Amino acid sequence: MKIFATADIHGNKSLIYLIREMIKKEEIDLLVIAGDIAPKGFYQLYRNGLKYDIRSAFCLRNRGIILDGNEQQIRTKLDLLGFVEISRDNYNLSLIRLRQKEALRRICELLKTLRIPVYLLIGNDDHISDNDWDKILSDYGIYNLNLKAYELEEFKMVGFQYVLPTPWNTNNELPEDRLADELTHIEPYIDRKTILITHGPPKNILDRTGNGLRVGSESIYRTVKEKQPMFHVFGHIHEAFGKATIDNITFYNVASLWDDWLLRGYIIDTKTMNEKRIERRILLGEFKHFYDG
Repeated sequence: MKIFATADIHGNKSLIYLIREMIKKEEIDLLVIAGDIAPKGFYQLYRNGLKYDIRSAFCLRNRGIILDGNEQQIRTKLDLLGFVEISRDNYNLSLIRLRQKEALRRICELLKTLRIPVYLLIGNDDHISDNDWDKILSDYGIYNLNLKAYELEEFKMVGFQYVLPTPWNTNNELPEDRLADELTHIEPYIDRKTILITHGPPKNILDRTGNGLRVGSESIYRTVKEKQPMFHVFGHIHEAFGKATIDNITFYNVASLWDDWLLRGYIIDTKTMNEKRIERRILLGEFKHFYDG
């Protein structure tokens, strides 16, 4: 079975178009997105002289080209890239949840067209209630990895969504002791024939942030060390993309860079035990094709 694992697309639907092309080219059997699927690039559109501009906390790649056109064209392009319009005077969690739920449905519609099994794990930047998350994925026939175990062929896939507290007070954050308690729900299902999917990394393994801090979980590390899954896949820390093999466990940080239009991840072949590193940036010509299509 060939699995493509990625994470942290943050609503950038053009990355899903890249995934669709790769699935055909590489003959992928199954897709996993290990959290942070809904958009977080909120913006306000305004007139700046004769042209439009946006206010956003996130950098807009190829800004001049994306903001060229009429109002509807600009909004369409921004939506494709994972930016969601929101009033500057109404920036509250209830509205963020509503916009993310709407966007998640559109993302699931796209994922459904891939015609292969899709497994999603909620991320800390997915500010969607568990009930809404469960219902939306169920409506589209997409597998929900949150505290779930699934039999594949020769492997099981087990998911765990909780992360340690961040400076931004995001969703599914738990202190280390409570995170350890939640891990007890999935530990009985983890063994050598397991692909463990978590959103956050284990301590000291592909968990270094841009400022050099190690932010992985001790509890996740202890569980992995004790249970010895064959593969551990996660995202969350965008700067730490890559692979490590420690004590016969292969770790993959598969975080994409949504605002840099960069799809990242690994293709894992569970039969041959081979892998392929994927780093694919959307080019402007391709983006126009997605936008026009």
